[in-house]
Amino acid sequence: MQVKRRRKAGNVSKAVERIKKEVREILVTAMFFSTGFCLIILADRLAAEGSGIPVASFGRAIVGGLIVAKVLLLADLLPLVHAFPHKPLIHNIVWKTAIYVLASLVFRYAEPLIEELFRGAGAAAAHRLAIQQLVQPRFWASEIWVAVLLLIFVTMRELARVEGKERLRLIFLGR
Repeated sequence: MQVKRRRKAGNVSKAVERIKKEVREILVTAMFFSTGFCLIILADRLAAEGSGIPVASFGRAIVGGLIVAKVLLLADLLPLVHAFPHKPLIHNIVWKTAIYVLASLVFRYAEPLIEELFRGAGAAAAHRLAIQQLVQPRFWASEIWVAVLLLIFVTMRELARVEGKERLRLIFLGR
């Protein structure tokens, strides 16, 4: 009876540790992307100043960072994402960045498409409006920054995977 209790307690503590680890990972990733998205919005606001062009809010950037964090955590569960674990880092970095940028493009197409469908537009009209947003220079300017953020994120994550988080902390922070 005591052995079963100890096993249950051990399983519960392992589950709690796993949850803590995932929450910490999501929060760090969300902070990184939320900060990056806020910088993108700030640059967008500065570029659009006085033009009357609507710009997303910082709240949307923060929510976007949370969404990206969760999506990346889920995407990492797919075996397709980890195609080159024993190759030089550049293989994984380019591969994962390409997958994440492609996912970003799909999401950024789907978002206005779904919004227009909920507003009552037909599928063809919603598609046309979503495509119109994709061909705007502002869209591509922000998408380039998203790709850069993803590249930085994937590079640091792959370095942490190979070298270890403690070693990276020592390299960057000296402690």
